[in-house]
Amino acid sequence: MADINLVTANKVNVVESIEQLTLPAAEAITAGMGMRLDTINGKFTKANASAAGEARVKWIAVKSVSTGEPVTGIKRGVLDGYDLSGMDYDADVFLSDTDGRLADAAGTVSTKIGRVLPGPSTTLGTAFDKLLLVDL
Repeated sequence: MADINLVTANKVNVVESIEQLTLPAAEAITAGMGMRLDTINGKFTKANASAAGEARVKWIAVKSVSTGEPVTGIKRGVLDGYDLSGMDYDADVFLSDTDGRLADAAGTVSTKIGRVLPGPSTTLGTAFDKLLLVDL
């Protein structure tokens, strides 16, 4: 399993947002990270696939924030900014065992985030971009 890197600095490019939510961050969160609801304080915190309680990912952060700052999470939509070049179109994307990170294979608790989607808005005759279709 390899973690997927974000190639855009401190933000995810939202191509389409179908469902989203904005809440304060319970801890520092980096753009592109998987987030879950902290059941104690009602804020966003990082999710990971190391245990069932941690793997309750429901949103992807669209920007980097410090503790206490508001952050918008995408629950359903299309995102750009990840390095998906090593993955096939329609490949599944998972939550990683590493806090907040996404991966190309399942972690300890298999938690699917979405899949790789072709983005045909490139120059004619070149390969499509690879976008992340989030469906949590």
